[in-house]
Amino acid sequence: MVFLMPQLLPSAIDELYAEHLGETPEALAGRAAVAHPSMYYAATGGSRLPADRLAVLRSAIVAKATENGYPQASSRPPSRRDAARFDMDVAQILYQEAGIMPAEALSPQLWAFLSLVVMPDVAAWRFPGFNPRRVTGRDITRHVFGRLWWRAHLVGGERLDREDLFDALAVLGEEAFDQVFARRTSIGASAHLVCGILRVWQEFDIPEEEEVADRTVFRDFLKRILRLRAFVSFDALGEEDLDDELRALVAESLRATTGVAEGAGRRDAPVVPATVPGPRPAAGGPAVAASSDAASSDGRRPTAIDLCAGVGGLALGLEQAGFDIAAAVEIDKDSCDTLRINRPAWRVMTGDLASVDPGDPVLGTGADLLVCGLPRSPYTSAGRQRATSDPRDALEGALRLARAVRPRILVLENIPDFKEKPKFEDARSMLLELVEEFGFELDWGELQAVHFNVPQNRVHVFAAAMSAADMKRFSWPGPLEGRRPTLGETLLPSMASGGWPHAEEWAAQAGVPAPLIVGGATGRGGADLGPSRTKAMWARLGVYGGSLGDGPPGPDFVLDHDAPPNQGLLRLTLEQVALLQGLPSDWKVQGLKTSVYRQISQAVPPVMARALGRSLLNVLEGVR
Repeated sequence: MVFLMPQLLPSAIDELYAEHLGETPEALAGRAAVAHPSMYYAATGGSRLPADRLAVLRSAIVAKATENGYPQASSRPPSRRDAARFDMDVAQILYQEAGIMPAEALSPQLWAFLSLVVMPDVAAWRFPGFNPRRVTGRDITRHVFGRLWWRAHLVGGERLDREDLFDALAVLGEEAFDQVFARRTSIGASAHLVCGILRVWQEFDIPEEEEVADRTVFRDFLKRILRLRAFVSFDALGEEDLDDELRALVAESLRATTGVAEGAGRRDAPVVPATVPGPRPAAGGPAVAASSDAASSDGRRPTAIDLCAGVGGLALGLEQAGFDIAAAVEIDKDSCDTLRINRPAWRVMTGDLASVDPGDPVLGTGADLLVCGLPRSPYTSAGRQRATSDPRDALEGALRLARAVRPRILVLENIPDFKEKPKFEDARSMLLELVEEFGFELDWGELQAVHFNVPQNRVHVFAAAMSAADMKRFSWPGPLEGRRPTLGETLLPSMASGGWPHAEEWAAQAGVPAPLIVGGATGRGGADLGPSRTKAMWARLGVYGGSLGDGPPGPDFVLDHDAPPNQGLLRLTLEQVALLQGLPSDWKVQGLKTSVYRQISQAVPPVMARALGRSLLNVLEGVR
């Protein structure tokens, strides 16, 4: 029997995560409960899961954890063997006894309720460090419990009895399952293909006992599946034809990685059913190996999807270059309002990338270009450079959606440190893994705002990934010709508009590009121009960096560097900051002052995005 499971309001998810962070499994066991003031149920009708059934579920999973070292292993992670055994047991318990419906299993709030309310101690034991991606539910493929339910659902679901389900889960180890369900979701979304992989993989014995050999062959096998998906619809094949195709790919992987043509025998494992209940893949986007003129052969404008769209600078520039914006995804409500009021025709999707449904019809139809301006705070010194362990980071969510969209070109944007610093090697490795999976090549480029006539010293780093054939046609845009505008001449009309008689004098001494516009990071203070060093640079140009002004200086304003800074220096207005970012004067930014400044300060200058968009358009149109 299926039940409606309790879910947790998003605001409570963040609160509970903050409360539990740093606690031991023993301490969290005392906080475990089967109800919470912020829980709710989906308004779809049906029987709600009784509290006593939830208590039984907790007891069963705690018992399995205890068998594998809980809570004595609280000071260290469980061993690989214990963790794998626990995961297989819990996958069966969750799928066969919890009564979770597939539609509800897509809800991050459901999994957050289980990990933060019902079993926070088990979650903290299984993944010490309490990584938000393991417990908040925002990425179900990484969630401590959500990923296990979906594995069981795809490998057999209700078609297998308890013993056979255990055996089916055992065909692939923890690492192999992660490769399918967390790293290559375009494969994991197809129950038909997953079952074929299980059927075929159990037929081969890898000719070395070392686990690394098995893992290497399996990764190569998955890469070959992904390459072939550009030409073969695996879901349209019958069981025998599918298995023949997959056997040939395993044999190719064995030859490529070990030099052996085939395995020595069959593994002891069940024959997995040919078809099982499970989600079907969304309609595919442009094939990875599409021809060079695929984007324009039917006369349509190429399409782009913008993730972490913010105020819309990147999407606006791409639109000006010739792209149709198929969707803009953004977590911030004010930013979404900004996008909707300026571009009513754009499909604006509100939500965290980790919780956006990859099967959404807009995403499922694919796009020629997928771009994402990653939030900068997780990679800055002010943001403690926590990268993918920072709850604000969107890299995993962006890569997850890239696997769903399957764009012809993928572009990520961030600060230069993202490309260079050793501490971000793990993040870059995640990107490189997807690039390899897609059969793409990756190139890095740094674009300086002043080279595109933006009056600001601002550098953006971009990672562009595409096929080898497309990469041969791609080149980063070069500097625009002409004289570079300065801070002073850009703001002169605005500074003089309130009757200030010394506007021209100020503009002459401010004859350089503006310092980098920073500040406004989520969770950090109000609308100021950045840290102390940046404020000092502004002060030398006669501008106070501690706050913004409500209007231009009036006739009586006296610029005095010797007076207290908040009295003797100019204050920039929101409109002036927007000019320095290259935003159009008619671009209406929604929200209160701090929110508006945050949106503007984090923008990619549209003129820079337009230049990059034109280079990408040349690739899609086959122009060298």
